[in-house]
Amino acid sequence: MNQPLLLHIPIGANWETTVSSFKTALRFDAADDAHSMPAVIVLVPAALVPRLAATIPTVSSPKLRHAAASAIEDRLVGDIEAQHVTLVDSHPASGGRLEVEIAAIEKDRLNTLLAALGAAGLKPIAVHADADCIASKPGDVLLWIDGADAHWVTPAGLRRTWPVDALADALDWSLGATPPGTLGLRVYASEVDLQKHAAVLDTLRIRLVSVHLHAMERPLDWLGRELETARPPNLLHGEFAPKPSHTARWQRWRWPWRMAALIVLVLLGQLVLDLTLANSRARAIEQRIAAQASALLPPASSSTNVVALLERQLVAMSGQAASPTLEALNSLVVPAGATALKLDAIDLQPGRATLQFANATSEDLASWRAAWSATGWQVSERSDPQGGLVIELVRP
Repeated sequence: MNQPLLLHIPIGANWETTVSSFKTALRFDAADDAHSMPAVIVLVPAALVPRLAATIPTVSSPKLRHAAASAIEDRLVGDIEAQHVTLVDSHPASGGRLEVEIAAIEKDRLNTLLAALGAAGLKPIAVHADADCIASKPGDVLLWIDGADAHWVTPAGLRRTWPVDALADALDWSLGATPPGTLGLRVYASEVDLQKHAAVLDTLRIRLVSVHLHAMERPLDWLGRELETARPPNLLHGEFAPKPSHTARWQRWRWPWRMAALIVLVLLGQLVLDLTLANSRARAIEQRIAAQASALLPPASSSTNVVALLERQLVAMSGQAASPTLEALNSLVVPAGATALKLDAIDLQPGRATLQFANATSEDLASWRAAWSATGWQVSERSDPQGGLVIELVRP
């Protein structure tokens, strides 16, 4: 159900019974689908939500509703604390004061309504006084006769509910200072009520441009069409404001969470890519060094062991990671197409490498010395006590 449902509680009806009948007509079981409760807009009798005007001192917005409630306290029946007050409108008046329009409804009535809706598995998103749903019309006074109540709406949007027996007095209020013969009157009522009050309505014509009568049997259809234009005040605010469900809270934050998850995935993807590239680069360097080191090994020897030996010594010497170690080793061993030689020992110090060959001559290493010198090493050689050849490589 995408569109909210409209529930109208007529004057004099029992609220719990009306809600229960409405739920039964929907054939909806809240227990079967607890996470998709139908959203409902409830229209309650305007006679139970009186409108009052007052003039109050200018106060800050957070204190406005409290000040308005205090201003009408002595004009309400019962304790003001038992009333839920809605500030309908406010505008500046003379002397730095405010003219305010206030609607009030008993808190117990709202609590009863919300409890009945909750028990029926219905989610109220708004509660309006039914007559507040009538959109005002420029040039016309609007009158809705609903049984014993007569709801009046002026062209300026002012609203009052009067007893239907006081049509003449209510018209005086509706016209205000407007000269006779200026405004029209549109009357909405059932066929029975139009006939019942026809004589009184006829006496009002002398003060109006015209009187148009509109018969209707289902007020809810008319109020539903007027609702969007009228934009009536919602009585569900403050302590009666709808509490968001877990689903609603998730819906509110779903896009920030999705963006955060996307950012995390991008960062993880970048990290995995960096690690993959680093490992690939290390393997490529290791393979290149293994190929280059093969010239220093006896025939049919495994170059992998030499790479591991050199790597471990470089790591022990500098504490560097594998990639820089292999990079450094890459400058020690370069392919030069030289004769296969056996490297008997290696000693690495910061900026220095000592290579020992048991069976090699200076001529055998001529091409290697040239290659090492070309890569920036200072090369010197000497003989050890056993007659082996020792090469020292020093970084300037």
